[in-house]
Amino acid sequence: MSTTPAGHRNETGITVDPTLPTIVITREFEAPPARVFRAHTDPDLVVQWLGPRALTMRIERYDARTDGSYRYVHTDDEGNEYGFHGVFHEVRPHERIVQTFTYEGMPDSVSLETAVFEDLGGRTRLTATSLLDSVESRDAMISSGAETGIREGYERLDELLDRGGAGPSAADEHRKVAGDFTARVRGVPAGAWDSPAPCEGWVARDVVRHLTDWFPGFLKTGTGIELPAGPSVDDDPVAAWQVHSDAVQALLDDPATAGKKLSHPQIGEVPLDRAVDRFYTADVFMHTWDLARATGQDERLDADKCAALLEGMLPMDEVLRGSGHYGPRVEVPESADAQTRLLAFIGRTP
Repeated sequence: MSTTPAGHRNETGITVDPTLPTIVITREFEAPPARVFRAHTDPDLVVQWLGPRALTMRIERYDARTDGSYRYVHTDDEGNEYGFHGVFHEVRPHERIVQTFTYEGMPDSVSLETAVFEDLGGRTRLTATSLLDSVESRDAMISSGAETGIREGYERLDELLDRGGAGPSAADEHRKVAGDFTARVRGVPAGAWDSPAPCEGWVARDVVRHLTDWFPGFLKTGTGIELPAGPSVDDDPVAAWQVHSDAVQALLDDPATAGKKLSHPQIGEVPLDRAVDRFYTADVFMHTWDLARATGQDERLDADKCAALLEGMLPMDEVLRGSGHYGPRVEVPESADAQTRLLAFIGRTP
């Protein structure tokens, strides 16, 4: 058996079995499965990383859905072209891709490839298995330089993810999520700030109070950074929220934030922008529904973000439930939409 294991979580491990015509590739990425998955299915992103650095890539079609197909061409400095094509047998968002793969220079050799995206709590372990039709075909692929292409491709994918590719930056994500929450804050009807909210014992203004109270302390403890305080939520909930939200956005827009980290005894040391996105912006997103429900406004949330958040939270069910921040899980049909399933998971009755 020829094995080149990953000695570091961001190194690529390639395992070649001596008796089975397989290649097993493992690598961990500092990004959640939704982003790594998108980098494998969005042709505008695929073209930026797939293959060796020395080759350029042209995608002719890339319909990454179940029963879809693809064809792309790599070109070297001398103008030589190398074509590849296949079909997608199964594309399960953020979880799994099963496809065929044919190098057109070896048209009689077709491999079946399965990529599995495992959530590691905001990071991703990718396991990609290629099953070829013979050990000889597999060895020919390896000797043709496939190993170099695999390693360099995943190095480029790492760089793409580090640049914020395959997903909005923490600053852009907060701008959108906080903007939606701000619209609900400004849309609260006169006299509705004391209307009951879905969280037990809360009224509408308490939704804003929660967000403006917990995050400044969390940030100061973990970074020493103090956010400017606005007026009391009791006196002016709209202004209290606006001052707070603007301060968080300014923090994320500051280029210096990219080099800072947040340290917390329960989560360790995390890049500051990622910590804000994972713990705070996600909280704003979910509480948008609470404020809308309490004040009779539009309760719709972004379906893709609901699905991504639910995917990341499901493996941590026991930990989240034990934290005391979420109520008992509400049972809903498996066929329910992503928003309903997310709300039920965090203890809301949709």
